[in-house]
Amino acid sequence: MRKPGIVMYLGPAFLFAAFASLFYVPGFLDIPLGLMTPRQLVSQLLFSVFGLIALAALARSIELDPVWPWRPEFRRMLNGLMGR
Repeated sequence: MRKPGIVMYLGPAFLFAAFASLFYVPGFLDIPLGLMTPRQLVSQLLFSVFGLIALAALARSIELDPVWPWRPEFRRMLNGLMGR
């Protein structure tokens, strides 16, 4: 069985965070809901959805990807690079 890629979950976290940044509405919390245009509302909803997906992917990355220092795979890789 093949091992998953080194950034299997971290890559999508950054990708969805980039998507979320495209839909950010400046001053969203200062705009009363009744004065918000449909475009601003949809943009902020998309920002929230993509932001939550990015956070979920980051949490999964912290749990499974070997690029984090507290994972045993990271220490094995670092020991291999240092020649130990």
